[in-house]
Amino acid sequence: MNNIIKKTGGALLMALLLTGCSQFTDDSSPYGVTEAVKNVSGVWKLKNVTRNDIDITSDMDFSKFELHITNDGRYHIENYLPFVVEKDGTWTTDDPLYPFQLSFLEDGAANSVNVNFNFPVVNGQRTLFITLSPGCASNVYTYVLERKK
Repeated sequence: MNNIIKKTGGALLMALLLTGCSQFTDDSSPYGVTEAVKNVSGVWKLKNVTRNDIDITSDMDFSKFELHITNDGRYHIENYLPFVVEKDGTWTTDDPLYPFQLSFLEDGAANSVNVNFNFPVVNGQRTLFITLSPGCASNVYTYVLERKK
């Protein structure tokens, strides 16, 4: 009986030594995956427009508006509609991995204009939701844009 207690105690002591506090830390991704940079470049067409949460898409022809965002940091607006900028210029995001804000700087302007946006995948495609208040601050527009195919 004394021999069984010694063997059990020895096994428990060995288990405690092997599973005790470890100083090893692993900062690598457990799945070997890194977050992809969000690519907002492309030609964006308006799919839906709301003003103060009321859908106004059918009230006006928004189909010709295009926002061209290029990889080299330039943008161009074709068939202008009320937007946060009117002239061509440069653009940046606040963070390439987790962007929540687009900054537009018109050519010749001293200050950039920042807009909040969401960039979810809808029906397998990236969609750009831009919230803005051009002109009157009491009117909040949400532009839902899809990449032109």
